[in-house]
Amino acid sequence: MAIQKIRGTQLYIKVGNGAEPEVFTHPCLINTKRGIQFQSSTNKIIVPDCENPDDPAWSEAVKDALSATINGAGTLDVAAVAEYDDWFRNPESKQVQVWLAALGHWQGGFHLTNFELTGDRGALAEATITLESDGIIPAFIPA
Repeated sequence: MAIQKIRGTQLYIKVGNGAEPEVFTHPCLINTKRGIQFQSSTNKIIVPDCENPDDPAWSEAVKDALSATINGAGTLDVAAVAEYDDWFRNPESKQVQVWLAALGHWQGGFHLTNFELTGDRGALAEATITLESDGIIPAFIPA
C-alpha cells in the first residue's frame, strides 16, 4: 500500500482576523518553514511492588496537560512587521488554523511568544515565529 504524501507547502498556517465571521488567511511571513508540535506533560509516580518491596519499583507516567506549538519562518514580509509586533505585545490570543492540504485542519487560540527578525550580509532578512496554544486544541477536523 502506497503512503499518501503531501508537499511541505501543503502544510500551511492560517491566522484569523478576529472579525465576525472570522476570516483566516495564510500569512506571507511564513513562506519557507512551518510546523506544529503537540506536547504532553506528565507526572511520574513510583509504584512499588508490595510483594517484593526490595525490587526496583516501576514508574508510571500520568498525563497532566496537553499543549501545541506552531513554528514558522520565511523571507521577511516587511508589510507584516507591524501586525506581528502588535500580536506579540497583545495579551489576547488569536485563532489559528493548521491545514494539511485539503484534508483538514486543527484550530485553536494561540499566543505569539517569539518573533525574531534576522539578517545576514549578502542575504535577505528572515522572520521566525513561535505560537503557543491558549487552551484546548480540538482533534483534527477533516475537510
